[in-house]
Amino acid sequence: CCPGTCPPCDQICGRTLGCRNHKCPSVCHQGSCYPCPETVEVRCTCGSTVLVVPCGRERSTKPPRCKEPCRTPSSCHHPIREPHRCHPGPCPPCRQLCFLPLPGCEHTCPQPCHDLVLVRSQQVQLAGPWEQPSEPAFVKKALPCPPCQVPIATSCFGEHEVSPVPCHRQGRFSCKRACGRPLACGNHSCSRECHLVTNGNKCEVCEDGCRKPRPPGCPHQCPRPCHPGDCPPCSQMIRQRCHCRISTLYVECRKLTSADEQTKVQLSSCNNQCPKELSCGHRCKQVCHPGVCEEKCQQKVKLRCPCKRIKKEVACSVSAQTGPQCDDVCRDQQRKVSQMKEAEQKAALEEEQKKLQVSLHLLEVVNKHQVEGGRCSLVLTRVCT
Repeated sequence: CCPGTCPPCDQICGRTLGCRNHKCPSVCHQGSCYPCPETVEVRCTCGSTVLVVPCGRERSTKPPRCKEPCRTPSSCHHPIREPHRCHPGPCPPCRQLCFLPLPGCEHTCPQPCHDLVLVRSQQVQLAGPWEQPSEPAFVKKALPCPPCQVPIATSCFGEHEVSPVPCHRQGRFSCKRACGRPLACGNHSCSRECHLVTNGNKCEVCEDGCRKPRPPGCPHQCPRPCHPGDCPPCSQMIRQRCHCRISTLYVECRKLTSADEQTKVQLSSCNNQCPKELSCGHRCKQVCHPGVCEEKCQQKVKLRCPCKRIKKEVACSVSAQTGPQCDDVCRDQQRKVSQMKEAEQKAALEEEQKKLQVSLHLLEVVNKHQVEGGRCSLVLTRVCT
């Protein structure tokens, strides 16, 4: 017992320091304790580099930088990680190329390593904010290798072009052009899109009509569908007028188109006499013919000599050039006729002179006897008339 001045406590403080690792070793005291006098080593991941810090600060102190290479074993299929320095926490993702053999081909995967890739997890939809997700938002997952994209030179179905095709789609393809293969008709080509020809997949069948050029002069189309080789001869009939434009003729087309000019003229003739008239007035004697009629008329005409005694039949075309001439007999007859005419004219002249003399004699008689005027006038009138 003391009068109120007790001696200070001489026991150890023993309170836990701020480092949470040690207790205060000082004598019992008032107020806060001194910081922990102990030190702690903070090492890097590999333990080669050490950093000494006061006790309690090791939680907030970053590990020291280490110049040594990282010794963490590889977590992917590569045997060795990419070389990098020692570091805290997980190693960075592997950036080496995959190089795993791809299935179905002889190539390797050219993508970066994808053994551990952060992928968003497929979480179940939560009922409300009071529920907590059962799985993390991202998980590490190994992804399969992508399809092989190595270009392979491949021709299309119709062999129109050769284009690079990715290896995973290796195989012939359609270039979207028209097929172009010749059809069975031999005249047209397949218009389908570029396709593979097999026993069950053939080119289209030509349904067009024959469009081959016809022989010169044939106005008809070939009746057969589109076909290889030459068209059959045209057997249709052609209706046409004959040369004289009177009769209608029907001639087989192939005969008319294959004939020469002389045969065509014969086929276009009705074989009747030409109805045209020549300039001489006679009808043309030729069989139905084209063009202008010949003016050499062969019609027989009768010609006479100038005295009309001699008769002769000649062709009309030469009638104007040649004709019968009078002979000696004709001349004798003409002489006799002219003499007879002269005698008749002489007799008539003498007759006239006789009448005139009679008239003059009567006139003299009347004047001499002085007949009565009316009777004499009547006699003179009758005598004169």
